[in-house]
Amino acid sequence: MTTIAESSAATIAREDAPKLMLAAICACAKLHGITTITISYDGHGDEGGIDGMTLNGPAREDGRAAPEIEMPDMPCSTWTVPYRGDAFAVETTFESALNDLGYELIAQNHAGWENGEGAFGEVIIDVEAGRATHDHNTRYVSYDSTAYEWEC
Repeated sequence: MTTIAESSAATIAREDAPKLMLAAICACAKLHGITTITISYDGHGDEGGIDGMTLNGPAREDGRAAPEIEMPDMPCSTWTVPYRGDAFAVETTFESALNDLGYELIAQNHAGWENGEGAFGEVIIDVEAGRATHDHNTRYVSYDSTAYEWEC
């Protein structure tokens, strides 16, 4: 896992950002016993955004659901990606870093997800495995056309 301190570049290519952003998030999350992070989003009509972040601790041995953890108020050294351009290192809050990561993971594969009928989904981060999965659902309008021709 590369950390910002180990990186020799002040900026990195946009396509490389998610991997380093995810590593930074996982490192911060482990400090607070967070094992799973769920980032939910929804968009349509040319608007949209992240509408929820849920943090959970380790699963309980008795089968009950993993406890939800409040958003920690802590700093996080990570990367951010401007609208256009390469990513650069930042010192920010854990919540802001999660928000940036969520938007970047969505944008990497689904630019324009908020336009038209929009899309919705979740990014689920397995902190221990250092892996994020993205479940994306695109809305669309469909129609059926028929044509007829008559001759006399």
